[in-house]
Amino acid sequence: MSGSERHTEPDRGFGRDGISGLVDVNRALRARDVSRPRPAELDAAEQVVAAALARLERPRR
Repeated sequence: MSGSERHTEPDRGFGRDGISGLVDVNRALRARDVSRPRPAELDAAEQVVAAALARLERPRR
């Protein structure tokens, strides 16, 4: 048998981790792309950090 005859359909069985049948390369790449922060989200995070640092630098009463 050639390699293409043996592997016509990806194996969807569950491995020891219980999830290997659910995640394939395409789903993993999509999850990575979706989870990346957008520039607006990065800007908002930088503003929050700057405000928190400013509060820390204020003198205590």
